[in-house]
Amino acid sequence: MHAGAWAPIMKGMRKGIATPITLVVLMVVFTSLLAATGYMALGALRGGASERATYQAFTLAESALEALPLLVRCGRDLPTDYTLGPGLEASYRYPDGQTAVPPGGGTVRVQAVAQSGGTRARVERTFSVSCGFTGAIPAALTSRPRIEVRGDAQVIGQDFGSATGLLEVTTTSLFLNLLVPPSGSFTLGVQDATLIPLGSYVQIPTGGAPKTYRVEGKDGNTLTLSPLFTPGPTDLVLPGAQVHLVQFGVKSYGPPDTLFLNDARGLIPGQTIRVNGLEGTLREVDLATGRVAVEWRGPPPTAIPEGTPLVPQVLGAASALTMGTSGRGAILHGAAENSRMVPNDPDELFLRVFGMPKAAFLELYPPVSSFNGTLRDWEIRVVRGPLQLTGGNRLCGAGVLVVLGNLTVNGSCSQGFRGLIYVAGDYDQQGNAVLTGAVVVEGVADLQSCTGNECWTQIAGTGQGGGKIVYDPQVLQGLRVASGGTRVVAVPGTWRRL
Repeated sequence: MHAGAWAPIMKGMRKGIATPITLVVLMVVFTSLLAATGYMALGALRGGASERATYQAFTLAESALEALPLLVRCGRDLPTDYTLGPGLEASYRYPDGQTAVPPGGGTVRVQAVAQSGGTRARVERTFSVSCGFTGAIPAALTSRPRIEVRGDAQVIGQDFGSATGLLEVTTTSLFLNLLVPPSGSFTLGVQDATLIPLGSYVQIPTGGAPKTYRVEGKDGNTLTLSPLFTPGPTDLVLPGAQVHLVQFGVKSYGPPDTLFLNDARGLIPGQTIRVNGLEGTLREVDLATGRVAVEWRGPPPTAIPEGTPLVPQVLGAASALTMGTSGRGAILHGAAENSRMVPNDPDELFLRVFGMPKAAFLELYPPVSSFNGTLRDWEIRVVRGPLQLTGGNRLCGAGVLVVLGNLTVNGSCSQGFRGLIYVAGDYDQQGNAVLTGAVVVEGVADLQSCTGNECWTQIAGTGQGGGKIVYDPQVLQGLRVASGGTRVVAVPGTWRRL
């Protein structure tokens, strides 16, 4: 898939955001309560000897806290200064030592400090920062219930043996050869920079060999790059050269088991990984810092260069229960049953995939009661089940489909479907359906109550190419990048005056 196909996804995601009237009313009421609380607090301040200066300093500091959600951006430095107007300035302090919001998001405790007339005010609040979909799935088909693949169906993961950890995302837009400067960073135009985040790493053929660069800046389709090598007189970048994204790039390594990545979204504890030819198992994954802990299968490496790809294994299928095949049904590139990579708790499974609780997700993307089977422009559609996609309503298009209930897919359109399907119920795929991306199934709430076929995720198909689910890392990476709009929400009960 060309990177340009991801440009419309932002529009599609925005289309899914709606604010019900009831929510507006609640916001008005909540705002009124805050105003009343603030009035009482400020009223108490007026009783001091320097009440006017204290009041102004406190108001300015509180204004800085309210403005913080508008200033924070994922993957960038946290703001340090705030200006309301001439002579009205405040500063931000971060007691936990944070300087930037990692691509994976997290919590940020901030203090706003302001002065007026020699009086200083300081207020503190903790904010939760979300940076888009996590997309942490271990397989092409991830299911809490048992998996059964039969007929001519195939569920295909990623070939771990040949995987490089690189995604071909775009090409250079040069007209002439570019000599990489001997020192410092430089700019490079590309055809489409949509899938290349700030702080990531790219590999570009340079002087006849692929070499690695860190992405320091991005302005439209112009990248600011720093070479992670010492450029020489033969290090030329050619017009039309392929630009590969390092999907999970190592920023630093702390022997023997700690790596910091540019972005750890998409990785799961228990997942097998490979770095520089050495295999291991992820023991811990911290999305907020990009830190992962690895249990190596053999002596740990002594050093790992910056920008080295970490290659995760993505299986054909993974289940919290058992799985099986019958007929010519097949699961390719690995299967994991009774796997700890698939949570028993459905809410935890949802959080791993989307990076936010289900209730928060449904506020952003309110569910609809009907769906004709076609997603357009990589939109996000949430549908109340049960849902059957068959006949004239076959699954088609590209995007994210979330079904709140059971889903049956009996065929797709001729070009198939590309994207992510999340089923908060049971899933049954039949007929000549072809899905490229990934499928995640919650199943029933209590796995222990499953008996017979009623709690199985069933994949079946007839005819050549029937009933396939094929993992595509570029689809998942595209969803993570394109959904990475920063959302900053104050954590209730954390406000205090210092």
